[in-house]
Amino acid sequence: MKIYMFEADWYCEQCGEAIASTLPEPTEWEREHPDSNSYPVACDSSEGESDTPDHCGNHDCELFLERSLTEDGIQYVLDSMRELALGHGRNEIVQQWVEFYDPTNNTLRGEQHGTRSISN
Repeated sequence: MKIYMFEADWYCEQCGEAIASTLPEPTEWEREHPDSNSYPVACDSSEGESDTPDHCGNHDCELFLERSLTEDGIQYVLDSMRELALGHGRNEIVQQWVEFYDPTNNTLRGEQHGTRSISN
């Protein structure tokens, strides 16, 4: 999935391109030396890892961006599942994470992490 980094936040493709359309075209130097503080920088959601599941930074969108997780990110999803069971959190958001990271048969799978036991 194509996503954008801009001003220390992640955006889905549609929102990232909408932001870019409101800015002046980058100069040749800016295209060759992208800086996400001045212009949205495109990348693939499979690049890098995150300590929490990421959603589009546009609060009217909040599309789940399906990025791989660090060990801390995996723990965050597990903790969120436990909190949801206690009646805390947003069910629709945690459900997206559960469906993508697939906690089945006491495991949690992430693209770059193989299979990991939930019991930690």
